[in-house]
Amino acid sequence: MNGNAMYEVARQRVADQQRAAQQAGEAREQRAAARASRRARKRAQEAIATPAIPDFAHEMFDGGRDAVPSPRPGSQEAGRGRHAGTSH
Repeated sequence: MNGNAMYEVARQRVADQQRAAQQAGEAREQRAAARASRRARKRAQEAIATPAIPDFAHEMFDGGRDAVPSPRPGSQEAGRGRHAGTSH
């Protein structure tokens, strides 16, 4: 085999190795993108599953005016004072 043919064979091997390395890198990137997509989808599902619990008491009690709801108009409890609803 002459020197020129050996050079061509070596050049082709290097080109093949570079092509294989590039394909392996692209495959790694695709796997990483798929992993990131799965993680993002999982986070989105977890976010939906959280219960809707208010963070602050004013959200539960009519804008923060009263912690105890006022009696309904026309009820017997209104205006009877401290012993409302007792038998004494």
